[in-house]
Amino acid sequence: MRRKNNAIYIDLENIPSALDLKPLFEELTLKHNDSPEEENIFVIKMACGNSASIKKMEKQLAEYNFTIRDTPSITTNYKNRADLIISLEALETIIVNTPVIDRYVFITSDSDFTVIMEALRKYGKEVYLVTKEMVSDKPIFNNCCDEILIIESFMNKPKTEEPKESGPPKAKKADKPAEINHTKKMDKQVETLMRRVVDSFDPDSWQLVSYVGVKFHQMDKSRMIERSSYHSLGNLLSKLEKEKYIERKLNEKGHPEIRRISN
Repeated sequence: MRRKNNAIYIDLENIPSALDLKPLFEELTLKHNDSPEEENIFVIKMACGNSASIKKMEKQLAEYNFTIRDTPSITTNYKNRADLIISLEALETIIVNTPVIDRYVFITSDSDFTVIMEALRKYGKEVYLVTKEMVSDKPIFNNCCDEILIIESFMNKPKTEEPKESGPPKAKKADKPAEINHTKKMDKQVETLMRRVVDSFDPDSWQLVSYVGVKFHQMDKSRMIERSSYHSLGNLLSKLEKEKYIERKLNEKGHPEIRRISN
């Protein structure tokens, strides 16, 4: 089993207090490995924020043995130095190089962290970002990390009790129009991205679906496809096949391949 050392940094004032660390750590532990022989070890765990933001997650941070740094405001507009402190701590691991960190995980929605993220990738390090969905498609984030996870996927859902009413049960409310429109928007985006990927290949050559998936992920680092109505690459490719945009086959080894249908 190959050990993969992880460093995880939380910018407490730029994340929702409803973040649940348990599913996040499970995701990082069980997935996103290069091979089944990799074992993810979290050797550095650090959280920075003012006393109020620390208090909201203090119990969880203690349970996961985070090092907590209080970063009080230093200006009248409540600006603190959490981004600078975390960035310097991460950079120091490169200088000291003990232990060697393979993957850095930043939990924040602050674009100031893209400076250190870019620097770490320059040194060949793997960089993950856990951020809010509303900013996950920012080009500056997509260009500075290897993977983007959506923070809303790891949040506690508030428990709501339905009021008891007499009479026959009412029909369930339809999905909110805003949610439907949001899903349609993501569907359109992933369709456009996949067409760009397909169009980048030689139209006369077949491409392994696994390779297509790699190229598509380079365009969709926040895995928007998983939150769209397609949910998977296979479903999206089926849609394009029905539209006569691509054709599919199994090669001599039984591996699926696709190519663009020439008009």
